[in-house]
Amino acid sequence: MRRQFEKDIRSLDAIFGFLRKFADEEGIDGQSSYVLNLAVEEFFTNIVKYGRGTGNEICLEAFRDGRTVTVRLEEETPVPFDVTRPTKTQFDVPFEDRKPGGLGIHIAREMLDGLSYDYVDGTSRITLIKNLER
Repeated sequence: MRRQFEKDIRSLDAIFGFLRKFADEEGIDGQSSYVLNLAVEEFFTNIVKYGRGTGNEICLEAFRDGRTVTVRLEEETPVPFDVTRPTKTQFDVPFEDRKPGGLGIHIAREMLDGLSYDYVDGTSRITLIKNLER
């Protein structure tokens, strides 16, 4: 499945509907669906908040190959941002003293089975991989 979404935080409801339909059609278990929803929300929100993209749409693609689910977010942007690079999350500092940023990406990375990033011809692609239990 593939669909374009407006680069706006208000698109999240439609994105969750898209992911729900995909999960239903592909028989994705509840825990894997939860992880994918959480990760897509994190990366989509970061694109909306911090992205410097030239377009006002983000393409979301989801497909299943056996026990592996792949979800990809694509955005046209002149400025790449590699989400696979280590974050500056301060785990050794008390929570109330930490600087904001990086924790959501860290959590999503920990829950996924794979995360990759590539930037080709002005298009930024974030690819999320989740292995299914069954």
